[in-house]
Amino acid sequence: MAAASGTLVGIGGTLALYPTQDQLSAAIASEPALCAKLAAAGLEIPSPAEALDAFRRAKNTDQATLRIGECSKNAVGPGVQCTVKYKLRTAWKDEGDGVVAFSRGPDGWEAVQLQ
Repeated sequence: MAAASGTLVGIGGTLALYPTQDQLSAAIASEPALCAKLAAAGLEIPSPAEALDAFRRAKNTDQATLRIGECSKNAVGPGVQCTVKYKLRTAWKDEGDGVVAFSRGPDGWEAVQLQ
């Protein structure tokens, strides 16, 4: 009985303290870094398809997979740098973590793996 009461009190406290949509929106508006897409506002970031195409060209393989994480202004050159999860071969079981720089050139997006 005591365990059930404790569980109910815990659930009630969690629900009572859970932020509303308005509170979340206000928090993100006051601190854009809380939301990766808003933090990257104003930066030109490739779409997932454009990033994958550029990464495959850079790695000279059509089997690579790429998932973009957070992006920020590139600290060492033009464009943006993004955290990524990638595989160079679709048969590989695990993804690697890395940082890839993307910049738009005359022939579209270019990618350089930094880490």
